[in-house]
Amino acid sequence: MSELLKDSAAVDVNDIAGVSKLSVVFDSHPNNVAKKIYANARMQARITVLISCIDNNGRDIRPPDAMLKSLKLIHYNGGHDLGSQWIVREVPNQYRHDISGAGGRQRRHASDEDENGVVVERWVSCDQLDETRIAAAITLPDGRVVKSNNPHSLMGGSDSSVTLEAIAPVRYGAEYFRLEKVSEPAGRGHKIYKWYLGLRVGVSNIALQEWATKDIDVFRGQPFYCDSWTGGTINSPLYVVATLTRAGNKQLHIWLPTDSADQSGRFRQNYIVDVNDRAGELTIVQGLSGWGDRSRPVKKNPCFITVIDEYGTEHALHIVVNEYEQGFELK
Repeated sequence: MSELLKDSAAVDVNDIAGVSKLSVVFDSHPNNVAKKIYANARMQARITVLISCIDNNGRDIRPPDAMLKSLKLIHYNGGHDLGSQWIVREVPNQYRHDISGAGGRQRRHASDEDENGVVVERWVSCDQLDETRIAAAITLPDGRVVKSNNPHSLMGGSDSSVTLEAIAPVRYGAEYFRLEKVSEPAGRGHKIYKWYLGLRVGVSNIALQEWATKDIDVFRGQPFYCDSWTGGTINSPLYVVATLTRAGNKQLHIWLPTDSADQSGRFRQNYIVDVNDRAGELTIVQGLSGWGDRSRPVKKNPCFITVIDEYGTEHALHIVVNEYEQGFELK
């Protein structure tokens, strides 16, 4: 049988009589017909469709590429296209694909399914609470459509589907998040701290993937807090700056004013700080200097951020600066 399939590339597409197999299964749980994902438009379920064709001589052949491109997922009931709330992609994103966390990143190969067919994968997410049975449809070279919700079709339909339910995402308040302060090497009159932002629920850590905010320009590395003229000693520094680093960055440049009689900030020292060096945690970098910098604009407005966890769920946080202790709190 496999020899026939190997030679199928040479088969004329007009010789394809129908579909001999059209099955729909989940990625990591092939024996399960139901699965849940979070309705956050990011968490995806991997759905694989196994397809095998038959020619006019009754031989099993692989479907040609042009035919595979016509494959789409449909509602089992009614056979119409998935609604706009269901988002179908051909490639996975970086978030977990299993709520339990077990097996969410496993990938099965075509050989694990059936050597007599081609496996096509689709990644499905949803942006609202919903539940549906998902089937597949593919178009033959002559324009006829074969569906896996029609086992009585003369063209080789089947009865194969999975049920996908999009449930409410689990969101956590500020009390589940923690900030850990770690000192970094710095020169005379300067202090640098890294603050690690993490999410812990019970005995488990939930990895944080990214953050976003409308309060600052993320891509330009704009600080969310800057007090360019405050106290008078390193214990009560003149200059304090804090920056949230993007998850993809590995280093951050932080410039601190150094000895300058007019506090103009004309003389500054550059520090290169390693960031995002803890898996599943985000990094805030804070710099303090005993010298001021009147050239820098003061920024003390509240900073509201959205943190995205490994499941793609958003959590709203407010970073509050404790000016007396020169630290941060979450609300």
